[in-house]
Amino acid sequence: MSLHDKFLKVVKNLYLKNAHVIDPASKTDRVKDLWVEDSKFVHTKAEKIDIEYEILDLTGKTILPGLVDLRCHVRNAVGGNQENIRSVSQAACAGGFTTLLVMPNISPFADNPGSIRYINECASKNAAVNFYLAGALTDNMEGRSLSPIGSLKESGVLAITDCPLSTQNNEIFVKGVEYASMFDLPVIDLPRELSLSKNGSAHDSVVALSMGLGGYPRMAEEIFVQRSITVSKYLDAHIHLSSISSKGSVELINDAKNKGIKITADTTPHHLCLTDEKIRGYHTYFKTHPPLREEEDRESLVSALLDGTIDNICTGHEPHQDHLKKTEYDLAPAGVTSLDTCFSAIYTQLFGKVENLPYKLAEWLSYNPSKIIKSNNTNIQLGSSADFIVIDLNEEWIYSAPNSLSLSSNNPFDGCKLRSMIERTYVGGELVYKKP
Repeated sequence: MSLHDKFLKVVKNLYLKNAHVIDPASKTDRVKDLWVEDSKFVHTKAEKIDIEYEILDLTGKTILPGLVDLRCHVRNAVGGNQENIRSVSQAACAGGFTTLLVMPNISPFADNPGSIRYINECASKNAAVNFYLAGALTDNMEGRSLSPIGSLKESGVLAITDCPLSTQNNEIFVKGVEYASMFDLPVIDLPRELSLSKNGSAHDSVVALSMGLGGYPRMAEEIFVQRSITVSKYLDAHIHLSSISSKGSVELINDAKNKGIKITADTTPHHLCLTDEKIRGYHTYFKTHPPLREEEDRESLVSALLDGTIDNICTGHEPHQDHLKKTEYDLAPAGVTSLDTCFSAIYTQLFGKVENLPYKLAEWLSYNPSKIIKSNNTNIQLGSSADFIVIDLNEEWIYSAPNSLSLSSNNPFDGCKLRSMIERTYVGGELVYKKP
């Protein structure tokens, strides 16, 4: 099957029989039938089914709302041999993601209304998913002067951030949060105090020391986590902390939430599943941003999801070309791809360890992130857009990064045996991905 054959437009009128439907928005978790007509979930009469609806018997399958990613990086708006809007949306569909929040370090940078209009026009022609932009906090993402946040809001951005960078100037950061709050936009920060981690390419641990690698300590993250908490408290503003990796950060966030501070947070599948032991051998596909840390950190992140300290999971999808990744560990860029393995990797890691795991994954990967950016595309209710996925939770498969629909293959789960397979992805009732 060709790449284009996997992205099909089919009849929008569907009768979905006997699926296990999970929808945290309506607290649904049972076997039921669903109907889709003209891109929305509807009720219908049985006598019309054979004439107007394509019937799918999904016995043994699970339906979830489409997944939502709050940290996705795209290199080019269109064309080229690096990740672009078309390729990233294809990889997203294969992973069950129907909504992407794309970080502003796309080309051109999303730091002005003209660029944002251009990117959105490209997305309207090339994206198979709901494609949203986060606007840059500072001009050219350089951390020196604020971008026109009000104008970015008018252009349609859903959040403000300099991710994958973290604004080092405290005055600029505070003013940016204040202005974003005026326009009811969350600020997303990937917390990193650069002076403490500038030469760090791995977690500051015995592993890094034994390999002769510069350390990126927990403290570099935790200092800026505390900065965001303090700013959020002072301004009564919403700050979302992205890609949390350390046990200390979890403790700070938990304390802030208990005090009613408007902090939300996410982590990534690689930080939930892997540790810095994986970097032995200098395999750069395990060089993540932030770095993989120790087992106590990984366990703390899982516990934080379960108790609500961490709200959601982002993919942290950060594609790099092979010639950049396949070099010396210190020189290779940090970041991994994750869109097409995120759900399955986490399901595999937590299977048999977490009660009612599919429902919790629907919360972490769909319902909770949609609330953070105030998206309305993630529920299975009457009148809602039919953005949903069909999953076989029991199917086991081997992931092959070179066969990914992404234009990059720097995925740390390459060659891994995973449990659960995305079989179909629908956006607005249209079939945009079908398992080959």
